[in-house]
Formats: sequence, C-alpha cells, structure tokens
Amino acid sequence: MSYEIESFLCIFLQTTYFSLQLDESTLPEIHEELLFARTLTTDTKGESIFSVFKDYFMAKAIPLSNITSVASDGAPAMVGRYRGIVSHLKQNIPGVLAIHCVIHRQHLVVKNLSARLHESLQFVINVVN
Repeated sequence: MSYEIESFLCIFLQTTYFSLQLDESTLPEIHEELLFARTLTTDTKGESIFSVFKDYFMAKAIPLSNITSVASDGAPAMVGRYRGIVSHLKQNIPGVLAIHCVIHRQHLVVKNLSARLHESLQFVINVVN
C-alpha cells in the first residue's frame, strides 16, 4: 500500500509545480508526512543532502524544474550561501524562491516566552500540520 501511495505521488509530481519544505528536527513528538527518508551515509552538509535528494528525484523521473519554491529553517546545511542545499537548488533551478519558514521563526521566539503564548503557537502548528 505504501508503495502505491509513493508511486501515485511521484506520478503527480512529474507533471505538477510544487514547493518543498525542508527541516531537520530532533524533537520526538513531531510526526510529519514524508515523500521519502534516507540515511545520509557521509555527512550532513548541503551538498550531501542535495545529492541524495537529486538522486531520488532522478530515480522517480520528477523534474527539478517543477520545484517553484523552498522553505527551510536557518541551518547552514540548508541556506548556506555557497554550499547549502538551497544554493544547489538555485544552481539547478534558476528562479526558485527560497524563504525562511515563518512557523519556525515564531517557535524560536515563543519558546522562551510565557507558557500561554507557547501553548497558542503549539495550537497553530497542530492546525497547520
């Protein structure tokens, strides 16, 4: 069943423009829906992440040119000017729009504020997810 869902989604992505959300999380209570998950066998640098990402897209015949935008956290492996995954995407997809995830920014601010504000943000995150 999971193979059928992946196949259906990949066929859809072959002919549709879409955006990416890239984030690394070590929080055990967050559960997300993933297109794929791979173990990085070398390191967690932007080039290594992009290589795994590009290989998957090539294997599934999903054109990189279908990616219109990418949102990520501010980690250097994601947004590094020369070696982050976003810079590799921009080299391969001229005109791709890159933004810093707004919810991630809000979470960074609110986690150090009052418990009530933190609970409010958690509610927003749950609604979005």
